[in-house]
Amino acid sequence: MSETPSNGQGTDAGPEALAEALRAEHAAVYGYEYLGGAADAQGRRERALDEAAKHKALRDALHAAAVERGVDPPPALASYPLPEGHGDGDVDAFAVELEGTTARAYLWLTASEDAELRWTAGRALQETTVRALTWGGELDALPGFEQT
Repeated sequence: MSETPSNGQGTDAGPEALAEALRAEHAAVYGYEYLGGAADAQGRRERALDEAAKHKALRDALHAAAVERGVDPPPALASYPLPEGHGDGDVDAFAVELEGTTARAYLWLTASEDAELRWTAGRALQETTVRALTWGGELDALPGFEQT
């Protein structure tokens, strides 16, 4: 994932933020599908596959939004970083990390001048925050912001 750039130009960050959110969704789908096959616990495998389906729907919606707006949708990479272990703690921490990455991307997208993208990003930011909590993450005062 690339870092969220600052937009010092005063122009709409929407196209760049939309592409970044799509990249985050590609990584989330990849990560959750991996967990769906590799997690030690059956319940976590099933949950990961459910989360993958949710992220696929978001990915597809973002892809369609990018095409509709004339933004070249970034393709999925051949691979993404994966967790070292497959135990419950490793799986949970990795899932929280996936959700944190998507939350940061959606937070940036909420600054778009495009009202539909802002609404989509706000809703997705809420959903990714809830998913992170269900995997054992902690609620940040401002979800999606880097903690210092």
